[in-house]
Amino acid sequence: MRQLSEEMGDDTLDSGEEETAFRRLAEIVERSGIPFILHAHAATRTVEEAEQNLSFEVGRIVKTVAFRTRNGGLVLAALRGTRRVDYPRLAALVGVNRRDLASLSPEEVRELLGVEPGSVSPLPLRENVTVLIDDDVMTIVPTIYCGIGRPDRTLEIAPADLARLTGGRIGAFSR
Repeated sequence: MRQLSEEMGDDTLDSGEEETAFRRLAEIVERSGIPFILHAHAATRTVEEAEQNLSFEVGRIVKTVAFRTRNGGLVLAALRGTRRVDYPRLAALVGVNRRDLASLSPEEVRELLGVEPGSVSPLPLRENVTVLIDDDVMTIVPTIYCGIGRPDRTLEIAPADLARLTGGRIGAFSR
């Protein structure tokens, strides 16, 4: 069931590549048949901005932090927006040494994921991407709010549906 919610919709995009990523991500969600709501709103890139600009419960916002491993692998780590990544625990879940895991720079987010920082989605658009969902995310009810490739759009979906859709592994890596 697809729904679109408008909250001060801002249809401007920074680049054609970002629009392409958003359309591909939205298509993945739509084709899945999983219930979701796509929210349109003013561009928002941080939890602090969301608190100011959006009507979402901040405790239900899930951010996705992108990492690369020394061997070139990509990792998308989805966790509650108010929490922080525990790097040693995340590295252990990925199966690498902490020194072999680095967060992507804003330029790498644009280049490797095709989106602007602050709009990273836990849905992978590339092959060979490891998706990890913090176990705390699974306790958020009834739905979570996460990125979908544009800073002016947010995906609302049940945590279990997000895990199923991403194929992500669930583990404890936040503090």
